[in-house]
Amino acid sequence: MIEAIKQIGEYAIGREGKSVDDPLDILVDSPANRDTKNVLFIVLKCEGDGFSYKGVDVEEYSKYDKEKYLYKKGNPRGTDITPTAMITDVKKTFGNKILNWFKNYDEIGLDENQNFLVKIGNCIRNNSEQILKDLEEKQSKENNIISLRIDNKYLYDFKIFHDILLDKAKENFYSKYGKISKSENQICSVCNERKAEVYGFVDTYKFYTVDKRGFVSGGFQQKNAWKNYPVCLNCALTLEEGKKYLQNNLKFNFYGFNYLLIPKFLNNVDKSVQEDIFKRIEEQNDPKFRKKEINRLTADENEILESMSEQKNYLNLNFMFYDAPKGDNGSVFNILLYIEDILPSRLKTLFNAKVGCAEENIIGVDQIQIFQECMVSTFENKKKTGEKPLEFNFGILRTFFPKTSNNGTYDKYFLDITNKIFTNKTIDYYFLLNFIMEKIRDEFANGYPTKVSTLKGFMLLNYLNKLKLVNLGEEREMDENRLNMFEKSVSKEVTDLDQKIDTFFNEFSDFFKSDAKKAIFLEGVLTQFLLNIQYQERNATPFRVKLKGLKLDEKQVKKLLPEIQNKLEEYGKNYYRNLESIISKYLVSAGDEWNMSNDEISYYFVLGMNLSYLFKKENQDNEIGDENE
Repeated sequence: MIEAIKQIGEYAIGREGKSVDDPLDILVDSPANRDTKNVLFIVLKCEGDGFSYKGVDVEEYSKYDKEKYLYKKGNPRGTDITPTAMITDVKKTFGNKILNWFKNYDEIGLDENQNFLVKIGNCIRNNSEQILKDLEEKQSKENNIISLRIDNKYLYDFKIFHDILLDKAKENFYSKYGKISKSENQICSVCNERKAEVYGFVDTYKFYTVDKRGFVSGGFQQKNAWKNYPVCLNCALTLEEGKKYLQNNLKFNFYGFNYLLIPKFLNNVDKSVQEDIFKRIEEQNDPKFRKKEINRLTADENEILESMSEQKNYLNLNFMFYDAPKGDNGSVFNILLYIEDILPSRLKTLFNAKVGCAEENIIGVDQIQIFQECMVSTFENKKKTGEKPLEFNFGILRTFFPKTSNNGTYDKYFLDITNKIFTNKTIDYYFLLNFIMEKIRDEFANGYPTKVSTLKGFMLLNYLNKLKLVNLGEEREMDENRLNMFEKSVSKEVTDLDQKIDTFFNEFSDFFKSDAKKAIFLEGVLTQFLLNIQYQERNATPFRVKLKGLKLDEKQVKKLLPEIQNKLEEYGKNYYRNLESIISKYLVSAGDEWNMSNDEISYYFVLGMNLSYLFKKENQDNEIGDENE
């Protein structure tokens, strides 16, 4: 990861025309936002053995001249690194950011540079009331900046401020926990070159920390941390620039998490190719450059994974999922999952399973009709804006592994399965079914429609099956003798229903290799037909209680068929004798001991209920409504 961030940092530094050999180029921050208008300069002039105050001058801010202000953000509750500050409230900014900055230089000492700062501080303190009054008169409605101009020179023109800025930057890399960790004339572990100084507390993204003694090898002494991970100043600054670039261009949302997409180029990849990729990344984040509709695997509108999937395999992509409750630069940064070395070709495979690929004759799950017919609500700012067909993204997975549930949080499971999808590792089919059925049973128990959740579950299983990441359970061979005996007693006339059933089972053949699964599914279809009739006749569905809260097993499924037939006869609306005959055929062929979990039996049953509309007679739509919609 460090090598990848260093590559990114080198690009970011070069893109802005900076050089790591001139650290000030990198260290200086922009002291402005888009509304910044002016810089208010406190004007001082050297006279005799001190300085005199000459008033406040106003100069229009120029982002191209930001170096001369020598601004570097410091502690939000304290001072900045130099006496240049962005104005929030004039009085508070002047007091907290300017006057307090010079409190570090209150007494004349032996150092000439320090005495220079002491004299400036004395002048500002002695004239503080007048300076504040002048600042308030010159402050406009726009956002402004306070800085100093001394003898018609800016802060950049004085070496002392250069040294302060550079020394503070170094200090952040070697001074922590009340300890100093640095050494001279050592090999930097990042660039592998011998450098005049190396530091021990460079903690990019805090993946490496020595805040606890046990984290330091070689005697548990924090001052020796440089021995574990020595980093020179140039590499430390390059890593910081890489970090900034990632946060500004490659940070994305992922269903309750943030992740950074960290590209790492192979060693032999030309610099011009790297630059082209980075420019493409930057353009993808700018809507005006987008030339086509973007397919996404997440809900983040800025996602660039499809663009990355179109690249050649001359780079790896690394995903760092993290939690930063105090902000990306805060004291707490927890890496929750790091997925490394994902090739663009793997992303292409993930997209092909979603949207298909005509060139490779791949049908994506988004193209399957039953999912296109399933309309789901769209929202913006928590307000419903319309409907669209069901499409696959990782939000489908999140449906069954939510951040909050009755049993706590499923974040760990969600990230673990995400990792397996990206890294092409097998996912436990029965584990998934358990969570899919947990969601569906909860909806069923509360009287909510189960169609969307059921089809989301089926879409997820289809997606994973296309990626060959799930084993859809053991299949029992069909008992030909039982089937032949049964078929002698039934009509062999091919009906419209037979064709619909065969078409469906052929389309999803991987899911219906056993007659037991076919029987369970079709019994779910028949059950929904009965519930629809009950709802039409009684405005209620009392037969639901027979479904045991969708906690079904083999014995209960076999018991349900005659009960459904009896109820249909009682209503005088048993239009489904052909379907009942087909179900019976599959039940006979399936035999006993289906070798299916109760979750699997229940899922195939509820899937049949929610896809029952596929098997209605042509004139049935007008006769019977669907109670489960």
